[in-house]
Amino acid sequence: MQNYKDLYGEQWQEVNKCFACGRNNPIGLKLSIKHKDDICYTTFTPRVDHSGWLNVMHGGLLSTIMDEVMAHWLWGRGTPAMTVEMTARYLKPVPIGEPIVVTARQQLDRGRMATMEAEVTLADGTQVAKAVAKFIKTERGLQIEPGSSATDTKEPPEE
Repeated sequence: MQNYKDLYGEQWQEVNKCFACGRNNPIGLKLSIKHKDDICYTTFTPRVDHSGWLNVMHGGLLSTIMDEVMAHWLWGRGTPAMTVEMTARYLKPVPIGEPIVVTARQQLDRGRMATMEAEVTLADGTQVAKAVAKFIKTERGLQIEPGSSATDTKEPPEE
């Protein structure tokens, strides 16, 4: 299977219009996904335009971020995969303007199916949401090089 550089050369960042991680999507979240050991994570600070209720982040956007980080865990290890099922649990409202950390890891690997988990915490460590999702491994789509993701960042977690 070809990887994204073989398919697109250095133009990958120019064509990546992903709503969650694409740098060139004018209305996207522009997440910077990072990998460290057995986890994948991102930080995000919701703005007013990410609201559902007044001063509370929209739950669908929160699910989108959890889904994206779980998918990047797989893609970053050279396994292209697509979400087939996801269950999210919202534990507390996410206040607008307060940074969150979304962390993902693999629960189970069963051949073509992988089960992933994600959690969302506030800066003080309070857990506000969590999700479990099943991903089917696929030969379709762009192959990201093992150890990297579409956002291609490897930095230590912020303290």
